[in-house]
Amino acid sequence: MAEASYTLVFGGGILSGFEREQVMQRFGQLFRASAADVETIFGHPRVVLKRNLDRAAADAYMGRLRAIGMAVSLDTVHPPADAATAETAPSPVVRAAAVSQPGQLAEEESVVPASMAARPRAEAADQASASDAARQGREAASAFVAAPTPVADATDEPRELAFEFSGNGFEFFRIWIVNLLLSIVTLGIYSAWAKVRTQRYFYGNTRCAGASFEYLADPLNILKGRLIAFALLVLYLLADKFAPPLRAALALVFSLIFPWVMVRGLAFRNRNSAWRGVRFGFDGRFGEAYRVFALWPFVGVLSLGLLFPYAVYRQQQFVIENSRYGTESFRFEARPRGFYMIALVLTGVAVGGFLLTGFVGAVLPLLTPLAVVAVYLVIFVLSSVMFTNLRYNNAALGAHGLRADYRVGSYTMLMLTNMVGIGLTLGLFYPWAKVRSARYAARHIAFVADGDPGEFAAAQREEISALGGEIGEMFDVDLGL
Repeated sequence: MAEASYTLVFGGGILSGFEREQVMQRFGQLFRASAADVETIFGHPRVVLKRNLDRAAADAYMGRLRAIGMAVSLDTVHPPADAATAETAPSPVVRAAAVSQPGQLAEEESVVPASMAARPRAEAADQASASDAARQGREAASAFVAAPTPVADATDEPRELAFEFSGNGFEFFRIWIVNLLLSIVTLGIYSAWAKVRTQRYFYGNTRCAGASFEYLADPLNILKGRLIAFALLVLYLLADKFAPPLRAALALVFSLIFPWVMVRGLAFRNRNSAWRGVRFGFDGRFGEAYRVFALWPFVGVLSLGLLFPYAVYRQQQFVIENSRYGTESFRFEARPRGFYMIALVLTGVAVGGFLLTGFVGAVLPLLTPLAVVAVYLVIFVLSSVMFTNLRYNNAALGAHGLRADYRVGSYTMLMLTNMVGIGLTLGLFYPWAKVRSARYAARHIAFVADGDPGEFAAAQREEISALGGEIGEMFDVDLGL
């Protein structure tokens, strides 16, 4: 029996967490399509993007298109079309050509020439005869066949590389319990080494494309930061007890240095994280940090909360776009509208939950605590799922991308079972809860590689070497973030 072939179909839909304008822009950039071609493809209810694909190529194309937010699907053909009439591989622009018979357009499919922008079929029908439309379709199909390009091997196509987490709860429990006991015995001094052991366990057990992540921090630098933070806390507590005016001044100082602390913490974390021998980095400037972490939240307060979602958007943009892998900076392509949608949903849920809690309290007062916990859990899950998907699905690294598909149902079960387990065991289930959360994240976040990620990492190593390496920071401490 002949092996089945696959047809890649786009139904005009956009995946959750993406914005239509951004998806169209990414599609045009990825396949070098003109704006008119993109408008045509996204303006039809059903467009055949590719025909006669084998399974590997079909999965590669589908993974890449879903990574940029397109709701594509595969139709199976048994048996595949005859080789004499089968459509050859496309030009670099993803085609939407589909001709069913000479002189007739395929049902519910559009013909989009690669060399020029085709108008939507509905518009063309008002301005051209049926014979003209058929002629354009035949010319488009002929142009594609005249200059075929072989289908690239699946390894050369953008492919979705899932993260893998191989840790287990009992193994981490042994690390966690030793860390806890030694931190207590040493009055917190060992907590710096405990953090490094924990981070190295989770980094080392997280893999992508066959390579594990590394955590390279020195515990002594973490201890320095914690001693500074502890000294500031003691100073604040003493001022609160013996000099209330000084307490207010210290609170103001702490609020003013918070953006600086954020930049230092992000720089420390990224610089001590690595993959395939290449470190991450963070290049955020203090002036911009003050604007996004101090000024914009203050403006949000003045606007009675209306600008809070925009403040969060600016903060995420600052964090992601100032992060880098080697010398390649990340990009953040989200728009404020996505953050406003999240805020709107959470506000509605919070108001509904408040009303529900009041009703339960009036009818069954004993169930009020459970109602409060349930509302909190729903808000937490919704915010985590929507925010994670929005953040990762709009982040990119050069030609590569990221994809997240957190789901409300499965994430709710994860959080609920973790809460119950920790409660019933008086906290001893915490290591298993942390491992389960890391495994869930690995299964629902992927790296969409446009090419060999190993070659990309090697290129970053060469570029860093040419620049003479990174310059160390004078104040290289972890401030507890």
